[in-house]
This record gives sequence, structure tokens and C-alpha cells, in this order.
Amino acid sequence: MASPHGPNIDNLRKQAKALLRGWQQGDSRAHERVAASFAAAHRPGLQSAQFVLAREYGFRSWTALLEFVPRMGHFDDIATFRIAREFDVSRERLWQAISDPDEVGAWFLPVSFEPTVGAPYAFRSEPPMTGTLGECHAEHAIRFDSADGAFWRFAIEPMEGPATPCFCIAVEDRMTRESVEQFPGGATKAWNPGVSAGWHQILDALEQHLTGHSRRQSTIPFCAGSTTGCLRN
Repeated sequence: MASPHGPNIDNLRKQAKALLRGWQQGDSRAHERVAASFAAAHRPGLQSAQFVLAREYGFRSWTALLEFVPRMGHFDDIATFRIAREFDVSRERLWQAISDPDEVGAWFLPVSFEPTVGAPYAFRSEPPMTGTLGECHAEHAIRFDSADGAFWRFAIEPMEGPATPCFCIAVEDRMTRESVEQFPGGATKAWNPGVSAGWHQILDALEQHLTGHSRRQSTIPFCAGSTTGCLRN
């Protein structure tokens, strides 16, 4: 399922073709959009339209936009959002970062819990978030369940390819279908752009915590603010 706010690559290609078609048909708005990136005498082709679209979404090039889209995260269904980030650290170090309350508090939210299935947890947030650990598999995954059936799950997954092993954190943010369907405005409002942008910021904070820097800073869109706010349809 596509994000309620973020386009997929096919959608972006269609948007670029629609922009070019509008310009060719004399649509004034399409001409204004092209003129914002090219001289008035420029006669755009598809590559030009793609460049205009990338600039509008806050990227320096069409290639940069296409490279970023897969990292935005995706929806399994209206109640489940997933996002992942690769980290050049050991599995043991990643597990410590997501299973030790003091470490979780350093990059996510202050929290108290014992890393044991069934143990209660309490995030010191406003409003407070509490529940029990529904999963705690050493060096693999931890899941924070809420009483209504929603949860946050953090899983460590190996990355294929490089000679030196590296791992990613795969996040699953699960709401209940009932809460999404009953939310004023439906799924689009329940999963507002800040949700995906927030997870990007959280993973940036985790990367900063683990490595002292964020490798993604040079590849995120230069329009500051909500990441998916830049990319919504």
C-alpha cells in the first residue's frame, strides 16, 4: 500500500509526464513551474520536467529524488507503517541501543523497562505511553505493545552484499485498524506527514547516538521540515 502522503516512483514519473503534457498544451501553471527552473526560451523535454519536479519536492536532481523514495518507508496496510535504516555497527551494539532503557532514552524517549517479555514499560512522554513488552528476542527484536493492540517493533536485520557485515534496524509502527478508521479524516489524517518525518528524525538520532554523525544529512531534501511533507501528492 502506498503512503497516504508519499508518492512511489511510478507516481513521480506520471507527475513528470503530466507536467510536460501541460506545458505542451499551453497550461499557464505548467509554464510557471518550468520557468521557475529554466529560462523562458527553454523548451522542456521529459528530463527537464523531471528536474522541475525534483526541485519542487526539494531535491537537487531527479536521481536524488528517486534514490530517496525507497527510504521513505511504506505501508503494509492502513494500520502498519514500516521504515528501515542501515547502520555500520555490530549486531551487539545495535541490540544494546534498542534494549537498554538508558540507551533508548538517549536517542528516542526516556523510558523504564526490563528487557523481558511481559515486562511493563513506561515512556515518559506527554501523554504517557505505557504497556508491556510483547517480544524481546536477544540481538534480534524488541516490541513495545500498548493495551489497545498497537505497537512499536524494532528488529535487527542483516544486510546482504558487503564483505564486512552490517545491519539495519527495521521499524514497524502499528496502529489498530479501528483507531485509523475512526480517526477524524481517516487514514490520511491518522498517518499525517509528521509520522514518517518523525521516524526519519528518530533514526537520524539513533545514527548520531551510535556513530557521532548522520550519513543521511547530505541526501535528505533541502526543503527543511517534514520529509514527507515535501513529497506528498
